[in-house]
Amino acid sequence: MRRYFLSGGTGFVGRELCRQLLAKPDTESVTCLTRGQRPTSSLISHPNLRYWLGDITQCKFPDESFTDLIHGANEANDLMQPDQYRYYYTIVEGTRRILSWAEGRITRKLVLSSGAVDRDTVYGQAKRQCELLANEYGGCKIARIFSLLGEEMPLNGQFASGKFVHMALNDGKVKLWGGASQRTYLHVEDCVKELLAILDDGGTSYPYEVAGNVPMTMLELAQMVSVVFDVPLERIDGADRVDVYLPSLGRTNLFQTISTRAALERIRDYHLRNTDVLARKSA
Repeated sequence: MRRYFLSGGTGFVGRELCRQLLAKPDTESVTCLTRGQRPTSSLISHPNLRYWLGDITQCKFPDESFTDLIHGANEANDLMQPDQYRYYYTIVEGTRRILSWAEGRITRKLVLSSGAVDRDTVYGQAKRQCELLANEYGGCKIARIFSLLGEEMPLNGQFASGKFVHMALNDGKVKLWGGASQRTYLHVEDCVKELLAILDDGGTSYPYEVAGNVPMTMLELAQMVSVVFDVPLERIDGADRVDVYLPSLGRTNLFQTISTRAALERIRDYHLRNTDVLARKSA
């Protein structure tokens, strides 16, 4: 039987991790570290799930034993952070503390990183340092996650997919500046299936890339959102900064089961069932 300790379990990826872990027949328990800042309604309830309250940079970790650690606690939306130094410190120091606590205590360890490790941003630098810490402590598997889609994804951040969906739901149209930048998109359900496969079977010699397998431009994504949500697409002239954010596709084990189109349809149906969104649209 497996006893999981999970940091970051109340976020977008973390909630799906909790669901899939709790659905595994060999899961005895899942303990989820949380700062307790999310609304109670957004937390998952299950008899085998408990929440451990505390800030990862200073909390006391549990004394009992666990079989698995999945560390993914951080806020990826770095542009929304007013104190960039504190943001960097929280990611790096949190990783150092939890790996230090897990050393000699937990056998299987997975650190969630990002495809942004090669970028000269505060988030990219912090994630790069986290990977160095994972290698330093040893025995850790590393998964670099690229662009994701999902029903519960944030719509108020800096990511184009969330912005497009937010505009479709609230403005009745999608606006696009430029459109030549490239991404791959992966539904969070497929992402978590791959993360758990890496935790069980992956080696520790290199980071795994967890990403969709179909590159597409921002224009193609905006057109797809426009069609799926049945709203017009408005292209705005302006300088286009071409940004390519793609995995190498050489170190993935992924078999993508949910296409980008199907993921967007799921997101649409999820929000159309949400009465708060419908109320905002009619207002």
